[in-house]
Amino acid sequence: MTKILIRKAKKSDMQTIQKLLSTYFLDMEDLDPEDFLLYEIDGKITGCISVIKTKLHGENIMEIHSIAVHPNFRGKGIGTKLVKHFLKNIENNAFDFYARTTVPRFFEKLNFVKIENSEKKILWEDCKNCEHFEKCTQYAMKYSYNPVKFYSSQVLQKSNVDVNSEK
Repeated sequence: MTKILIRKAKKSDMQTIQKLLSTYFLDMEDLDPEDFLLYEIDGKITGCISVIKTKLHGENIMEIHSIAVHPNFRGKGIGTKLVKHFLKNIENNAFDFYARTTVPRFFEKLNFVKIENSEKKILWEDCKNCEHFEKCTQYAMKYSYNPVKFYSSQVLQKSNVDVNSEK
């Protein structure tokens, strides 16, 4: 039987994560192992998601910094399962969750909505200062909960889950 596991990353996973992210030209700058959840099939890392906490006008928000699935495993629902797992295990289910993407349909299927391009400049400093902003192909997406403070460590502490036992 195939063993599937969603778990927190460890320092020893970082090289594998870097290879996976580099497939999609994504960087790991300023990311630590505790920022990642991994999707494993029979002990092999096939997908990852990094979620970071930041502040906007004094309120905590979360951002999907990176999500990647090994090319041999794309189209099998791994990215969807990682996002759903994270959303399902959020303490209090209460905050705003953002993503920047060139594939908005993926996030729309998960009940994220597109936000105005101008909001990117408010949310992300790199967008505010980007010389290519007017030609940007990234969409900003938002998933909303009620506005209550949230700390990512509470989610990640509960994140080692054997998917075979989840219903």
